[in-house]
Amino acid sequence: MDTISNKTIIQQVFDALGLNGDWTSLETIDSGCHYVLENQDLLKEKLPKRIVGDLTLLSSDVALTRRKSLLAFARRIATYLECGLIRKRTQIRVNKKTVSKYSYKLVRA
Repeated sequence: MDTISNKTIIQQVFDALGLNGDWTSLETIDSGCHYVLENQDLLKEKLPKRIVGDLTLLSSDVALTRRKSLLAFARRIATYLECGLIRKRTQIRVNKKTVSKYSYKLVRA
């Protein structure tokens, strides 16, 4: 396996998900899910199976299921590069109800 090409592929995935060093909203990360689905064969070919895992839930119509699976995948590839994915919760009031908004950030060692 070529480690340089693996890092390049992983960086492309992070760019597609919007994880480029600043706080990224969950909606932005979710919009990059189609990139992972389109390049699923390349990811399975180049990356170890334990890193890629099961990507079948990325095509789910349920947003919660799809997002959890996508973030689990992002955490696995971040761990592969010895990085981390951290979460920040912000609570805001919308129509007299408290709503939590989540943001994520890629932290490099």
